[in-house]
Amino acid sequence: MEVSKESANFAVMNKHNFKTMHSNSITLHHIGCHIGRLLLSTIACMAFTTAVAQTQVIAHRGYWDTTGSAQNSLTSLRLADKIGCYGSEFDVHLTSDHQIVVFHDDYVHGLPIQKTDYKTLKKYPLRNGETIPALAKYLDAAKGLTTRLILEIKRQYSQSHEDSLVDATVAMVKAKGLADRTEYISFSKNACLRLRQLCPDAKIAFLGGDWDPQTSKDKGMTGIDYDQTVLARHIEWIKECHDLGLTVNVWTVNDLNAINDWIHAGVDFITTNRPVEALKLAGN
Repeated sequence: MEVSKESANFAVMNKHNFKTMHSNSITLHHIGCHIGRLLLSTIACMAFTTAVAQTQVIAHRGYWDTTGSAQNSLTSLRLADKIGCYGSEFDVHLTSDHQIVVFHDDYVHGLPIQKTDYKTLKKYPLRNGETIPALAKYLDAAKGLTTRLILEIKRQYSQSHEDSLVDATVAMVKAKGLADRTEYISFSKNACLRLRQLCPDAKIAFLGGDWDPQTSKDKGMTGIDYDQTVLARHIEWIKECHDLGLTVNVWTVNDLNAINDWIHAGVDFITTNRPVEALKLAGN
């Protein structure tokens, strides 16, 4: 996704876009290193008393930026739960021998996950020494926790492989008794639509950024989950989503000023690599 490096001014919004705030404007600081400082200017934000839900924090790939942890590890999941995050986000791929593994990148030491067997992948530990977890083991670790599972279906090299991943993932989540605690996200529109067919009651959000709120609603999504640079260009989508009964998640927000501004903008969720600080700012 190409991101402009220029600052941008946003249209005047009515008071229902935002929480009660102490000033007539807020500045959205450092929305991504590529676009610099963005200004939400001339925002009409007269005080009002309508109750607004508290912003919740999702640990991006778990709470990994701490001693003894690693991205998408069992430890990062447990730590996200320990510090009180609403959810712990993680990514899944399907290996060549049809094992579902928890890992973000498409490659492990140059080996394409989707065309490599799990036995081979297990030879390459995570930075904290843990084995790349199979989804079954990851879900077993989640059973004794309370944090929600924000499960990202990664795009696969073919639709048939992707369909197999979606089908097997949903079946495993249900078999482990975690359907009520699992929410699904994906950059793949195909995966999102297939998820909706397989689990009509699940929370599902598209990550790609090119479905506006009404389209997301029409496609059966329960919210939008967009990069902060996308949402900053369409700040009006926060109110539109809420009017449609959709939730708004913004990612991956690590600058503390930006985290604070998104909280005041009224987003439902912030996905971050700094969950401890975000929890404090959100008052969780």
